[in-house]
Amino acid sequence: MKLLYIIIALLILLLMITIHEFGHYIAGKILGFKIDEFSIGFGPKLFSKKKKNGEVFSIRVLPLGGFCAFAGETEEENILAPEKLKKEEVFSEAKEDSQSETLHSETAQTEEQERGKKFTDQPPWKRIIVLMAGGVFNILSAVIFAFIFIVAAGSGSANIATVYDSAEPGYTYNIEQGDKIISIDGKKVDFYHTLSKALDGKKEGDTLTIVVLRGSEEVTITTQIRKYIPVDNEGNPAYSIGEDGNPIYPVGMGVGLMYDHATVGDAFKYCVPYTAELSWLILGTFGDLIVGKVPLNQVSGPIGTVNQMANLGMENWAYLLLLLPLIAANLGIFNLFPIPALDGAKVVFTIVEWIRGKPINQKVEAMIHFVGLIVLFSLVMILDVVNIIISLL
Repeated sequence: MKLLYIIIALLILLLMITIHEFGHYIAGKILGFKIDEFSIGFGPKLFSKKKKNGEVFSIRVLPLGGFCAFAGETEEENILAPEKLKKEEVFSEAKEDSQSETLHSETAQTEEQERGKKFTDQPPWKRIIVLMAGGVFNILSAVIFAFIFIVAAGSGSANIATVYDSAEPGYTYNIEQGDKIISIDGKKVDFYHTLSKALDGKKEGDTLTIVVLRGSEEVTITTQIRKYIPVDNEGNPAYSIGEDGNPIYPVGMGVGLMYDHATVGDAFKYCVPYTAELSWLILGTFGDLIVGKVPLNQVSGPIGTVNQMANLGMENWAYLLLLLPLIAANLGIFNLFPIPALDGAKVVFTIVEWIRGKPINQKVEAMIHFVGLIVLFSLVMILDVVNIIISLL
């Protein structure tokens, strides 16, 4: 059964990458860039078809990747596409043939038209749009996936799942299992306005005014935030010990996330703010990772991501729908970071070229991106190996 969910997880990642590269492709077509190949996957070709305009569509062996290759995008193009060298040699020979001025004129015109479509010959503002289009398409797709998730799974609400027997009279007064939390201290609680937002900044000892929906009636409850320590029959504290050796105390009530039926109108209402919330969460997580608040062993590479997706899918199919907008937003935002080999870094190089009025040495830029790519691949593979070792210990 897990193999099936692993295949589904791989297809989801491949879909996200394809959407990303399709963003580059669409922007390039609209702005007049010459595109050599649109590939789904890396490695040897499984399928390839050449269109009349010379573009090649291909499917390759390794599903965790893809690319949209623009003519003249890098210095390595002559190595990757040696047939273009032959074309340039024909142009050169035609120029030297003084007995064929007509041929020379036509060839020079063809060369100029060809060069005008190359990536590096396009204005910087066009290149910036094309480079950013991949990440933008991922973020837009996250909105669509969020819409699908809300329609299929419903909108989440915070419900009282458990009410503990309290040693203090009135601590859980008038709280009943099944109550749906509507607001806390005037802050709305719904699919977008989460419980964590409403409790942000609250600390133990603070008094809360909670409005709950019980059936069709709204009930106002006043209680405090405090640890509830139950006792056993002998009067001793009854609590469990966590992995860190510290006691885990239950509170007076347990809150669970419940999913109610959502209309198409609800999905339209919440899909954009929900995606914005995910994006902000992702940015915050990356920031915490940089400053060391999130340890590296909590970050997964592609193997770990696929495994986690498969495990969540086996637990509940709705979790896969929840992961779609999360992964799409994650991929879109991450690719816009100014890290060598990513679109964000290429945008930075293009902006520098635009400001200084001349391009940066393409060999130097290509080498920087190549080294960045190797470092990124090495890092994610190391993370996967470390996580596998930790799981086996």
